[in-house]
Amino acid sequence: MIAHSLESVLLVVADGMGGHLQGEVAAQIAIDLMSELFYQQATPSLSHPNRFLVNAISSAHQAILDYATEHHLPEVPSTTVVAAVIQQDMLYWCHVGDSRLYLLDNSGLRLRSRDHSQVQRLIDQGLLTEEGARTHPDRNKIYNCLGASSDPDIDIGERQLLFPGASVLLCSDGLWSQIQDAELTKVFVGRAVSQVLPALMNVAERRGGRHGDNLSAVAVTLLDEALDVSQRSDVLDTHMALSRRRSSTPARVQEEEMHREILASRPDKPV
Repeated sequence: MIAHSLESVLLVVADGMGGHLQGEVAAQIAIDLMSELFYQQATPSLSHPNRFLVNAISSAHQAILDYATEHHLPEVPSTTVVAAVIQQDMLYWCHVGDSRLYLLDNSGLRLRSRDHSQVQRLIDQGLLTEEGARTHPDRNKIYNCLGASSDPDIDIGERQLLFPGASVLLCSDGLWSQIQDAELTKVFVGRAVSQVLPALMNVAERRGGRHGDNLSAVAVTLLDEALDVSQRSDVLDTHMALSRRRSSTPARVQEEEMHREILASRPDKPV
């Protein structure tokens, strides 16, 4: 989900937990409520972006609990969430669970959020490698989410100064579990997300196969203010009276080229 005011942009990805009843409902509650709160408070900017993110995520958690009570659900639906605010060339972000935020620029991968998962704990303890985590039997077990009996532990990321050319990607584990960091770094360099994201989604879907997880992702690339974007349909200009929709997919030749680049950066793994 992308929401924006004249001076601020909100990005949110929520991934309903498949093993929990109506996880997709929990994800939609989180997205809808955070969007509503953003439009109420970003007038036109947020006075305290980090505080907004924490309060909005906490409100979403409570809204999920209230929904379960009101509808007499036998089990409370749960979801992960990762959210970011871009405002005055700064990135503010928070997350709960294993949906991730990536910050990439022309120098490569600057930042990646840390999962709230059992396998991440093993990695931190030196008991498991990143590659081993991809096939570990506990790879889908997380210890932090919205909708749990206890309040979520909201991880507040360090704010980051953004420059033109920087890309911010938020995605569920259905995407990042199939695409390695080196692949992301390679394919993003020198390209905008409107070119990259469709290719990444297609490759992740093929690798995941029929039993792959749901794919959810949203991303933006910051452009130089001096750049003429009047004829581009894939650009969001928050100072325009009417926002434009992102283009659906890039030209087929561009997508096929990026497929080859993703595969070339991982020669030992089949697509």
